[in-house]
This record gives sequence, structure tokens and C-alpha cells, in this order.
Amino acid sequence: MTAVRHLPKPMARVWAAIIVSTVFFGCGRSKEQSASQYTVQELPGSVVEGAVQLQGAPPPPKRIHVAQDADVCGETREVYPVRMENGGVDDAVVWIDDIQRGKAFSFPPARIDQKNCTYVPHVVVMQAGDVNITSGDPIPHSVHTRAQHNRDYNESMSPLQSDISLSFPQPDVISIRCDLHGWMQAYVVVAKNPYYAISENGGKFKLDGVPKGRYHLKVWSESLGESEQEIVVEAGKPTRADFTLKSQTAQASGAD
Repeated sequence: MTAVRHLPKPMARVWAAIIVSTVFFGCGRSKEQSASQYTVQELPGSVVEGAVQLQGAPPPPKRIHVAQDADVCGETREVYPVRMENGGVDDAVVWIDDIQRGKAFSFPPARIDQKNCTYVPHVVVMQAGDVNITSGDPIPHSVHTRAQHNRDYNESMSPLQSDISLSFPQPDVISIRCDLHGWMQAYVVVAKNPYYAISENGGKFKLDGVPKGRYHLKVWSESLGESEQEIVVEAGKPTRADFTLKSQTAQASGAD
């Protein structure tokens, strides 16, 4: 395994993390790489893998009483600010920030469905282009996006208009909310290169086909903020890189 050197950064609150993360996802023109600066080139690649873990107690779920469309949405909802499984943080986005060449984009088509008043999936990573949003619910929804480097949308959906497409041509992190059902939220991450992954199954992530080199590996979570570390990838050798994000309780206690 190849050693990594951690470069800790302070965490931020939810909306601060969203705003800051748009810069780290490569949307700034002066310092950050844009999608147009990435070159597809066939090169020998290695694997970078690891896990995203949580230090401290996870924030408790928010219990919401449903006042509208309870027959479809349920009478109460529990919203989890951090999605945990077996001690790991799921739905965090991990990416190589400063890679300039390598494999072609191969993300699946970007799709989000609205099922029982929930966006599924909660986080989507996509190449610049269109995301398809559908609804199988027999009630109205709204799709209200907030972006930093793409246009905002506020679209109505209903059983008569249950399929829309939104265009996001620039690298960005975009929040999606339903104004009719305030707990409904999702995120779309428009990638500037193909080396992005969403943590799952206990916070695990894996990036394939990474050319040898020295890179900055970053992670972002909607409620835990972001962090980064420097990695050195050697040809034909796997690189292990784990992240530990601090909960608000760990931050408040000053835990290392």
C-alpha cells in the first residue's frame, strides 16, 4: 500500500459546506481545474480505495410532522443529516481534485426519482449535461435547484407532468429541494473529471484507473463539510486512503 499524508481542514455547517464545496469541485476559473482542462488519454491505471468514517456521535434525526399529503408521504418523517452504515459515512462524495488526464467519463445517466415524497437517490454524480427527474407520486412536487455555476430552476411536477430534464453544463454541486415538502432534498454533483465516487456500504469508496502521480484527494458530506489529503499513486500498486470527518460534537470538544 502507498502511504498518504493528511492535510486536515476545518469543517463547516451544512450550507457553508455546500458553498465552499462548489469551489473545491473545480468551478473557480483562476485556481481550479475545469472540465474543459481534462484530457482523455489511455494510461496505465491503479486503484485508490478507502472509507469515510465519523469521529464523534452522529447528529440525531429530525422528526417532522407532515401537514400536507400525509396519505402519500406518511404522517411523520425522519430526516438523517448523516447517513451511517456500520460505522461509515454513506453518500459522501470523494474525488481527485487536480488530475488532468486519464480515463474517459463513464458515469451512468443521471436520474432522480421522487418516491413517497423522497428523492432517490439522495446524491448523484454526473458528467456535465442533463439530469432526468421523474415522479411516481400521485401528488404535486416542485423541483427547486440552487447552484453556484449553473442556472437555478424552479419547476412544478404532477401526475400530468412527471418527467423533466434539467441542464447543468458546468462543474458544480447543486442542491435540490421540494418547496411543497420541505424535508425533500437531494444533491447533484457535476464532475470535472471521471475520478469521483459516492461512499456506500459503510462509507467505502473506490476509484479505478488512476494514472501514477501525486494528487489531492477530497471528500465532501452535506452535513460534515469537507476534508482532503495528498496521495501518491504508483503504477500497478493500490493506494489506501481513509477519511475521518468530525461530527459537531467532536468539533465542539476539540477532539483530534
